[in-house]
Amino acid sequence: MKTRIHIFALAFGMMLLTFSNTYAQTKAHKLLIDLNSADTTDQGTMMRQIRNLWKELPGTKVEVLIHGPAIAFIKKDSSPYAAQIEQLQKDGAVFAVCRNTMKRYKLADTDILPSGTFVPSAIAETVLKQEEGWSYQKAGH
Repeated sequence: MKTRIHIFALAFGMMLLTFSNTYAQTKAHKLLIDLNSADTTDQGTMMRQIRNLWKELPGTKVEVLIHGPAIAFIKKDSSPYAAQIEQLQKDGAVFAVCRNTMKRYKLADTDILPSGTFVPSAIAETVLKQEEGWSYQKAGH
């Protein structure tokens, strides 16, 4: 009887180990990056961090939420990172621009790089993403 219990416990343990390894490999990682900084050093660091994240956790969904003074990061006439933004977008990153910020700065959709998408409110987007299980990171300092 003890042998059967040991065999069952061993089989059950192996099944759990297999399941946990499979789950860890297939779990979809999701990161929301809150970009509110006009500092181009912060912006460049954030883009490097996305690349580093993808090296360690390939396939991680990334959304960069752009609002406030960071709007210059994605404006056609002022972005020092237009090519890098376009490449990251092609690789799967989403660059979500807050419409409330656009109203405050009197910007139209055409003022934003084509890589940009739009959300009604940065704070509401943060709430919704966190309710959906997204991790949160504040870009900059």
